Amino acid sequence: MPDPGQVIRPPERAGIMRRWVVTGPTGAGKSLLTRLLARQGAAIIDADAVGHEVLRQPEVRQAVATAFGQQFLTGGEVDRPAMGELVFAEPEALARLSAITHPPLAAALVERLGRLADAGQTALAVVEAAVYFLLPSLGPMDLTIAVVAPEAVRHRRLVSAGLSEQQAQRRIAAQVPMNRLWSQADLVIENIGTEKDLARVAEELISTRR
Repeated sequence: MPDPGQVIRPPERAGIMRRWVVTGPTGAGKSLLTRLLARQGAAIIDADAVGHEVLRQPEVRQAVATAFGQQFLTGGEVDRPAMGELVFAEPEALARLSAITHPPLAAALVERLGRLADAGQTALAVVEAAVYFLLPSLGPMDLTIAVVAPEAVRHRRLVSAGLSEQQAQRRIAAQVPMNRLWSQADLVIENIGTEKDLARVAEELISTRR
């Protein structure tokens, strides 16, 4: 029986979950790097998918309707294609939407990281978030990786993925103000090669950085 006042501590876990972020501009290859890290056993948190969930929160839907008008709600849900067309064309609209969505998005990402850590079943969690450097803090991260590529390369990739020339250009232009942020990452990867080239980078990251 423990002595009165003795502090009882649970046994420490065998390992500590590492927390990485993969960020970078559209078309550079951050999603591909994230998928390659997943093949190496990383647990992935997709901020874009979490952002879709955030847009379904009643208070967020109402804030969007108040800021932009009821026409951006369809069937009670935020019309993401219509909203995307607006914010990729108007920087001021993007800033207003970000002010609404970024705080609950950051809170949701922190919650998911905590859930993974509490489960104790993964050694590495990777958050994929283009807007990482614009979000409220997610807490300490072990490694931030920015995947970048020249604008012409990104434009070609976006068109190959199904966007029109104009849509690709608008998305690239919308992120120009963020170009200065990628250099803040711990590691910047210029992805101008093949998928096999990036796969080798992913393997090296897992073997040397984890």
